[in-house]
Formats: sequence, structure tokens, C-alpha cells
Amino acid sequence: TSEELKALLDEVFPADRVATVLGGPDVAAAFSALPFDHLFFTGSTTVGRRVMQAAAQNLTPVTLELGGKSPVILAPGYSIATAVDRIAAGKLLNAGQTCIAPDYVLMQKESVAPFVAEMQRIVAQRYPNPATNPDYTSIVNDGQYKRLSSYLDEARAAGAEVVELGQGDAANRILAPTLVVDPPKNLALMQDEIFGPILPI
Repeated sequence: TSEELKALLDEVFPADRVATVLGGPDVAAAFSALPFDHLFFTGSTTVGRRVMQAAAQNLTPVTLELGGKSPVILAPGYSIATAVDRIAAGKLLNAGQTCIAPDYVLMQKESVAPFVAEMQRIVAQRYPNPATNPDYTSIVNDGQYKRLSSYLDEARAAGAEVVELGQGDAANRILAPTLVVDPPKNLALMQDEIFGPILPI
């Protein structure tokens, strides 16, 4: 996506008006130390701290959009079908790799089983066979796939119920939509921004 956006911007705007530079932490660190009028960074809290620290040397104003947790609260009496429809739309867009994806759902215990059943139905309807479905996307890179998989491994080891809603494909970094029922609060998936198709409930 970044490469395509860069190509589009390079095609539309002259280089002296808009310059798009792609890179990882080293590029971010180098840019953060330059005396720009303003820096805007979207990413992790760890890297955001580094960006802000480097920008402070030049008193460059910084806007940070950092990772966090996006809870959903399912109120008693609210339609589970409506809630699941909306939560699935937000969580499974780009396989959960958006800053506004729901990160976990809080609900009464009696709502859990109907919620899981409805999520199974919705995922089967929207993304039958995620491993080969062209409407369902892969995880952005191997590191992120391993990070997400480690969340599920830790949840299983802690005794949480892990409900995979379809078949994934590790070779192509396809992680099937997955629910984690009643995970302990100290698990990494309950502390970190998930940024993937895993939904603790």
C-alpha cells in the first residue's frame, strides 16, 4: 500500500511540493531529527517516544497518533446480531490492521455464547475460507504474523478458549478471524494494541 501511494503521489505532485519517503525505524529517526515545521507520526508508542525526543532537539511541533486499546461495550438488551454485524465490519476490515479496529468486547456472560455463534455465522457469510478468499487480506509482514500468533499461543497456554473462525494459511500470513473468550487480563493481547483479526471477548 505504501509503495502504491508513493507512486501515485510522485506521479501527481512535483518533487519540490510533495516528497514521499518510505522506510523503517532508521528513516523515522533521521527524519525526526530534521528541523521540519511540523512532524506527524502514526505508529507504536515506543517509536512515538523516539520521534518526539528527536524532534525536541529542534523544538519541532509533533502530532502523534499512537497505538491503544479500542474497547466495545455490549450493553444488556442490545441486539447481538446488530452488534456483531458492526463489530465484524470494524474488526475484519484489512484483517484488523487499522487504528480504529475494535480491540476487545466487554459483555455479560450470558451474551458470550450467542455472540460467538453470531460471529461464526457472519464470518462464514462474509469471508468463507479466509485462506483463499480474495476479500480477506494477509498480515502485513512475517514479524507481525509471528507477534499475532504468539498472542494466540499465550492465550491457549493460559487456558483461554480460542475460537478460530475459519482456516488460515501461515505460509501466506493469512490469520483467520479468531475470538479469545475470557482471556486473563495480564496476557499480551489484553495489554498491547492487537492490530490484527484477533478479538478478545
